[in-house]
Amino acid sequence: MDHGPTAKWQEPTDQKTKAGYGKFLRPKTPYDIFMEEQEIPIYREIGVRRVQDLPRKPWKRMGGNGTFIQLLGTEGLWGCYLVEVPGAGALNAEKHLYEELYLVVEGRGSTEVWTEGNGKKLTFEWQ
Repeated sequence: MDHGPTAKWQEPTDQKTKAGYGKFLRPKTPYDIFMEEQEIPIYREIGVRRVQDLPRKPWKRMGGNGTFIQLLGTEGLWGCYLVEVPGAGALNAEKHLYEELYLVVEGRGSTEVWTEGNGKKLTFEWQ
C-alpha cells in the first residue's frame, strides 16, 4: 500500500486489518511455561470463591492433586497453587530457594521442615 503524500486513503476490505480488531497478546513468561509443563489446570480469574471447587489433576512433582491459581493482576508478582494431600499420605519433599506460605483449608496433618546437612527436622501440626 502506498503511504506517500499523494496516496489516497483506502478502507481495508477484510476483517483482520480493520481498526479495533487487532489483539495484542501478552507474551508467555517463564513461569507461564513452567505452569503449562506441569500438566495441571491453571485457574486465571479475578478471584476464587471456594478453592475446594477448583478442578484438580494428579501432579507428579508434588505427589497429590493440584491446580495453579493465577489471579488477574498478579502475573509476575507471585505464584499460587492448590494441592490436595492424599488421605493418610504425604506430598513429595521439596527444596526451596525462596519463602513459601502454606494455608490449610480443611483437614489435619503435619509438615516437616529441615535444612541440608542438618538432620534435625521441625514438625508443625495443623488442623
